[in-house]
Amino acid sequence: MSDVNDKSNHSPTMVSEPVLLVPGQEIREPRLLWSRVIIGIMFALIIMGMTNLYSAAMGTGLFWSQLKNLAIALIAFFVCGWVIPPRHYNTYAYWIFGLVCMLLILVDIMGGIAMGAQRWLKIGPIVFQPSELAKVAVAMVVAKFFHTSRLSRPYSLRDLLPLGAIIGAAFVLIFAQPDFGTAGVCALIAACQLAFVRVNGKSLGIVIVTMLVLLVVAWFFVLHDYQKLRVLNLIYPEMDRSGTGYNALQSFIAIGSGKFFGKGFLEGTQTQLQFLPARHTDFIFAVFTEEHGFLGATILFGLFVTLVYMGLAIAKHGKDIFSSMLAIGMTAIIFVSFMINTSMVLGLFPVVGVPLPFFSYGGTAMIMFCSSLGILIGIERDSLDLFRKTHPFNIGSNGKAIK
Repeated sequence: MSDVNDKSNHSPTMVSEPVLLVPGQEIREPRLLWSRVIIGIMFALIIMGMTNLYSAAMGTGLFWSQLKNLAIALIAFFVCGWVIPPRHYNTYAYWIFGLVCMLLILVDIMGGIAMGAQRWLKIGPIVFQPSELAKVAVAMVVAKFFHTSRLSRPYSLRDLLPLGAIIGAAFVLIFAQPDFGTAGVCALIAACQLAFVRVNGKSLGIVIVTMLVLLVVAWFFVLHDYQKLRVLNLIYPEMDRSGTGYNALQSFIAIGSGKFFGKGFLEGTQTQLQFLPARHTDFIFAVFTEEHGFLGATILFGLFVTLVYMGLAIAKHGKDIFSSMLAIGMTAIIFVSFMINTSMVLGLFPVVGVPLPFFSYGGTAMIMFCSSLGILIGIERDSLDLFRKTHPFNIGSNGKAIK
């Protein structure tokens, strides 16, 4: 039995692994299948998503614009999976996070406003949403933190305070846009990574109580009225049928009318008659379910569950703590986004504007999701030593270029 996570300079008596997914035996041939499964599922989801978007957008310019976004996203997928080794992310994790925070500050100062939110940044002809990039940056910085601060005991609240401050900074910058949904997703991504770390029970209790207190404070002093209405509509959608509850009710009608087999491609009445709001973004899952029914939704759930399983399998066999934690973070990006989007469409979660991976319209989101899976594949390839042993930007430890 050989351990692929050999930390050569650390004694087992002094250092304990924070990741509970203990690395197992390196089995190369079966593991090559994992990346292939991820690639297959990704392209299946992209084909299903683009077909569904064509129906949701009714063949308008949104579909063709997303095709252009997809081309860029696939390039990012290839670069992250086959060009950039994970150790480069480890080296520059804090720099990447700092750059994203600077972009978020620029958004808060001079970002483009649409539908009452200031979330987009325009640099020349390029328009993008930095808060989507923050999801990847948060996952990287959490992985970096646990890679450099390994302890032989469970982490205490004091140990995690620096990480909490880092995540809190990103949360505040995104929440100020206002974008509570994406800010919450970033926090949940970090929470998913923390779930694989041993934390002191007392500290965990303090965090839970603090979060409950903050939720109460946020309800009375932080949340806007429209954000409170989203929560109230979750409990009672009929409260304002023609106003704030309209989106959820139309979504229920679309999903229910799909029944088992669905109405068929381009045959969804709620979609084609434009009763369903935000059908190309927030409620695109309702479009899919109306046209493909319970059977189509079950297949979609199965694909995402398999994708998450493959991601955790890669995390289990990561080359080091950073790779394992980063793989968990990339998997969490897909998992959290999928669960929140489908839950809000099904009336199980407030409508917070979280995109459905590979389905919802949005260039930055598509690039971010493809990059996340590319990084997962890069981690798998690195665990099999398929990357050349190069330094970042071909610069050696002596500061001279490597030829």
